[in-house]
Amino acid sequence: MVRLLVLLTTVLALCFAASSPVRAAGADCERAGLYLGCENVSAGVAGGTVELTGMSNQPGSPATSGQSAPSSTADAEANYRAWRGEQFLCVVRYGRAACQGDDATGPVTTRDIAAFVPTPGRQQMEPDGWTVAGLHTNFYAITEQHVVAGTLLGRPADVRFTPTTFHWVYGDGAAATKSTKGATWAAQGLDEFDPTPTSHVYERLGDYTITLTITFGAEYRFDGGPWLPVIGSLTLPANDLHLRVGTAKTVLVEQDCLANPAGPGC
Repeated sequence: MVRLLVLLTTVLALCFAASSPVRAAGADCERAGLYLGCENVSAGVAGGTVELTGMSNQPGSPATSGQSAPSSTADAEANYRAWRGEQFLCVVRYGRAACQGDDATGPVTTRDIAAFVPTPGRQQMEPDGWTVAGLHTNFYAITEQHVVAGTLLGRPADVRFTPTTFHWVYGDGAAATKSTKGATWAAQGLDEFDPTPTSHVYERLGDYTITLTITFGAEYRFDGGPWLPVIGSLTLPANDLHLRVGTAKTVLVEQDCLANPAGPGC
């Protein structure tokens, strides 16, 4: 009896040690959790979403075959504790959830899946809709780290998305992948047409369509626990931009356009 109590205490400690708000699907909790009611949560990338899968095991009950009906609630609880102790003993000795020949009703398992979709980013450019051949056009993305909330197994679950890379296709045969989303010229303290980490120079006149895809990394947590990484990433398209590339001529004038609205270039 003393040995059984020690074994029971060991298994209880294994499961409760893993019963933080986010429970890893470790072997100890998988084995003991079948009878203690541990919860396991895992995460994966499915297309453009992150799916959290939660599984909750509730203890089973002993088979009644060959057993006399308990005469009282206390007797029923004692029988259940004794049966549950045999299961724990088997788990510790053989490293599996049940022994061969057990006459026991297995645990009841509930499974839940929740899908979380990141908010797509947007792109903008300076100048807006036009530019000058041979000069820098500034492109930048509008996106931030954000959390999408949901429910898993009836409890709060969150996925945190972080933009990591930005892939621009400029429409003139050139493309670039950046680790920064960029910013406006003003935000960077630059003058118009100055080069930026995300700018591009068009050499030929014409109309172009610019596409941007943003790659997000993800983390998840269950029931307010610590953030855990999601293996894989999600790449989502932003809006398209349309650009006309033209030329500009510089001339010397005596008066500016305010003084002479009819002057050259006004």
